[in-house]
Amino acid sequence: MTDERTISIGKLELASGVRLRGVEQRVTVYGKPAADGSNVVLVEHALTGSSRAHEWWPGIVGSGALFDPKRWCIIAINALGSCYGSTCPASRITVRDIVRAEQRALTQLGIDRIRFVIGGSLGGMRALQWAIDAPERVQTSFVVGAHDHHSALGIALNSLQRDALALDPQRGLRLARKIAMLTYKSDELLTSRHGRRPDRLGRPLFDVEGYLEHQADLFEGRMDAASYAALTHAMDSFDVRSFDIPATKPELIFVGITSDWLFRAQDVRAAARRFELRGFPSRYVQLASSHGHDAFLAEPEVLRVLLEPYLRDATHAAAVAR
Repeated sequence: MTDERTISIGKLELASGVRLRGVEQRVTVYGKPAADGSNVVLVEHALTGSSRAHEWWPGIVGSGALFDPKRWCIIAINALGSCYGSTCPASRITVRDIVRAEQRALTQLGIDRIRFVIGGSLGGMRALQWAIDAPERVQTSFVVGAHDHHSALGIALNSLQRDALALDPQRGLRLARKIAMLTYKSDELLTSRHGRRPDRLGRPLFDVEGYLEHQADLFEGRMDAASYAALTHAMDSFDVRSFDIPATKPELIFVGITSDWLFRAQDVRAAARRFELRGFPSRYVQLASSHGHDAFLAEPEVLRVLLEPYLRDATHAAAVAR
């Protein structure tokens, strides 16, 4: 059973103090929730994703996937600021604002408890923010390809992309996508796939240039420039290295990617350690891949192998509790 709908959460006050009215959240629900919430999974998309998680994360969400609707109730919410059905305010937003909107949407759905929150990149930031802001509702957060603050490099790269948008929303969006795609891949992958070979379509380009043109073509008409700017600003503002430590501390599983230079594995490991020192049951696991930051999307089967033991532990614990 898949239920896709728009939920009105009414008024929302942002971290900036701006008050929004008529805020809407686009939500997709796969499967049915257990009465105690023990099978609820919240899936958080990355920068350009939507609530249709089965489309962009096959192998993780869907029939026969890590989270199968026959066993789990999977909920995906299009982020505040995105352009796939949720409200995109003109005001600056933060990751905390995005998560507060999601909390309200889940409350309207009658969901009080979440067994797992999982997301990569911006989605990983949201998964971590959930554990900090609503620890009484979350049991485990999987923070994939993200850590506890956006780096100077990440901020600089996002700034360049927004500069491109400011020059020309349409052409700028193409350029922003090209810049972003380079940050999502590793040098090893680009060299093995493209090297210095000529364009495979015979154009007067290197093959890697043709690849970037192709990615820009796919992106046109799929993303809105205002949403892109809003969500990159939200990523840049993310820094949860200092907060009031809650009495209830959800389990945190940080996943670093060996070839990721946007969210470096050593930085993800360091974040896991910082939360461990604050008393959280925090662990670090590593995804070995040449795909760079995109590995969590490009190789979901590898990610699945890493995460399956935690699902087995959860199933066993639930059986013992019954």
